[in-house]
Amino acid sequence: MKTLMTQVIAILVLLLVGFFMLNQYGSSREELLELGTLRSENETLQSENRELTQENGELTQKNETLNLANRYLKTDSRTARIEVLEQKMVPGSETEVAQTRIRFTEFDPVTGSMVAKPTEFTLEGDRVYVDALTVKFDDMLVETADVLKNRSLVSFQRIFGEKQAPEDGFRIDAEGQIPTVYRSGGENEEVTEMEKAIWADFWAISNDPERQKELGIRAIHGEAPSQRLEPGRIYYLDLRASGGLSFQVQ
Repeated sequence: MKTLMTQVIAILVLLLVGFFMLNQYGSSREELLELGTLRSENETLQSENRELTQENGELTQKNETLNLANRYLKTDSRTARIEVLEQKMVPGSETEVAQTRIRFTEFDPVTGSMVAKPTEFTLEGDRVYVDALTVKFDDMLVETADVLKNRSLVSFQRIFGEKQAPEDGFRIDAEGQIPTVYRSGGENEEVTEMEKAIWADFWAISNDPERQKELGIRAIHGEAPSQRLEPGRIYYLDLRASGGLSFQVQ
């Protein structure tokens, strides 16, 4: 009888242990399944976050492009007037010019008002060079309505004569800064990182095709148009929206 009771008790204990273990296994399995679900949801959220970050970066870039376009749409050209005030000949020569004194004045292409106070320069020789930095844009994305399509921007760097070294020329626009004519709101006007980069990192961008592609730039380089000056004449240096710099004589 005792043996039977012992066997019954042993069986009950085994059943209880088995039930407990089975219950624990079920709980662990549910916890593992729940953990796997949480990990999957976390990975999905991380992926969505990366996509949103990328979209935000793209929207920021488009916004900067639009801001840049809106600013530069107001200025589709730059016009400077060069007046020949006086020429001095090389002593003993009737044809060779030693120096040419000029007055340089830039005008707002929209209002016709002066962008800066007229400045007089004395150049060595009778041929003037205007060293400039030029940026030409590609057709832009549909979102920008192609507002920068075929548009050219320029920064006048130095003006000098043919008997002077370029580095000895006279500064016009401030180096590495946005030209005044493109800042309709004045020096305190907020500007985009895009346009800051264009003028501050001009030469670095000119040597970086990938950066040019990112900024929608078709061409970026320096140019230095020149003109032989004659006494009493007035010359206009023009930048048109779709082209480079050119001289016109009056």
